Amino acid sequence: MIAFDPNSTCEQAKAHYYDYLFGDTKECVSTHMLGHIDGCSSCQAEVRRLKVILAEGEDQTAGSARQATTAITTYLRFHFVYLRAFVDCKILKLFLPSLAIPALEVSVPTPITVHLDNCQKCTSDLKAIRRLKLTSKQLGRLGQLFAEEPGINAHICSEAQNAIASVGAMVFEGASPEILRHLCICPECRKKLYEDRRGRSEKLPRNSEQTPMPCDAVSPADIFDYVIPYGIEPDHDPHVMFRKSLTSHLINCPRCLDKMQKLHDTVYSILERQESGIVTCYEICGPGQESTDSSYGDLYRDWPIEVQVFDNSVETETVETRETSAAEGIAVSPGPEPERKFSFLRRPFIKPAAAAAAAILLAFLLLNIPAARAVNLDQISRALERIRNVYFATSVTKKAVPTQEIWISQALNIKIVNAKDKSVLWDIEAKSQKTRDLNTGSIATIPLNTDVFLNVKEIITGLLPLNSMHEVPEGAEWLPVADEDIETVIPGTQVYDLIWTEKHLIGSVTLKWRGYIDIKKKLPKRIERWDKFAQEQEYKRESVTEVSYPTDDEMKAVIKKAGF
Repeated sequence: MIAFDPNSTCEQAKAHYYDYLFGDTKECVSTHMLGHIDGCSSCQAEVRRLKVILAEGEDQTAGSARQATTAITTYLRFHFVYLRAFVDCKILKLFLPSLAIPALEVSVPTPITVHLDNCQKCTSDLKAIRRLKLTSKQLGRLGQLFAEEPGINAHICSEAQNAIASVGAMVFEGASPEILRHLCICPECRKKLYEDRRGRSEKLPRNSEQTPMPCDAVSPADIFDYVIPYGIEPDHDPHVMFRKSLTSHLINCPRCLDKMQKLHDTVYSILERQESGIVTCYEICGPGQESTDSSYGDLYRDWPIEVQVFDNSVETETVETRETSAAEGIAVSPGPEPERKFSFLRRPFIKPAAAAAAAILLAFLLLNIPAARAVNLDQISRALERIRNVYFATSVTKKAVPTQEIWISQALNIKIVNAKDKSVLWDIEAKSQKTRDLNTGSIATIPLNTDVFLNVKEIITGLLPLNSMHEVPEGAEWLPVADEDIETVIPGTQVYDLIWTEKHLIGSVTLKWRGYIDIKKKLPKRIERWDKFAQEQEYKRESVTEVSYPTDDEMKAVIKKAGF
């Protein structure tokens, strides 16, 4: 067994080697620790060896690939916090969701990946998560959930259990993010939510033909947010607020409710799984020290690392068997004590697990940037969330005149829609809806529908190619458009296509969302929507939307001109 003093300065410094090499040392490493690493020949030698290990994956990095390396560098920092620490299943569990993100795959052995190499149960858990094919953001939230400590809070439990009926019906309105989080981390409350879904399923007739949506098309990613609402903010998340066609199907379909139960079982069986008994320790070889012996075959050959594997699985299984038998009232003979392969675990000081989960999200956002000046979908989404006012006019390809004009002001809390022969004004503060007949000039006023404000947000997010960033499908391509393929030139913009394929009852269709994006503001100025069915060779442009962002004064002038 490797013995070390976790209180020595050199041992404490090991957790900072990665920051020292790749981070902003003034911010990432304390002055005291920075001075020690700078002046310690032993630490400098280990830093150089760590640099050699990581150099393998960087020698061909150039252009846009360098952005991916930056993301993986951010991510790997948390792997190497566990340098020379004992890594068990509890630690590995924190990294399982991020290990399922293909873009974050690492090509070098790390303290985390060597545990995965040697633990069959963790490998099985990772395969189960990968089979779900969740989006990157869903995996990031799952990582944050895995970093939580389960707990029961009597006060929150009472409030959460009052919300179970509505959450079980997939209506999140009125449920705070804290309540949704509690329903995921409290064993008692999530059990009640599970039972609520089971009760709903049992009351429904087992006849899938009664539901219009093909159940096979409903994926784990589609239902994940309703099963694991951890990290959801109902008042700001269009994904859970505006997919009414999906939720109306789910709540009335016993097959899909059963799918939700199976997803629940998959996630929480991983979350609650006990230790396998496999513990690994990863160390960089010292000067003149040979790497891991040949018993590992080619797995770590030529890597200057030492990997030790401690197998306590026999003891773990014996303890679990005794605990289960005792719970069932079965007498079990103690028997001989199994040989212990290690006697205790010591871990150096590490950064909080929740911070590691947050870093996964940060790293993935970096991976979406194909070049230094490029724009990605998440930047556009965040820019749209900050706007005060927006105007857009949509026309079908065959018509030059817009079929619909919409003005939205979150600053003034109003929405105006011009379509055909009428103009409609929704005034959120006055709680009124005014309709003006463009032929006669007459105005009719009715009380405001309470769903309108939500609809305002839906329309703004509707500028994006999908209902939300959660729905970007696997395999979608985000590509810059070559100058020769751009029909309309708009100064100060870059043009991008998001291309993805959807399967429908009438066959598969390839969809293309083309955005003319303001380089500085990251906001779309023009949006084109194209499609191409499987049997077709060329895309057809279905609609064009021109977008602008008026000032508050310009919005007031629009209201006045509309005659309201």
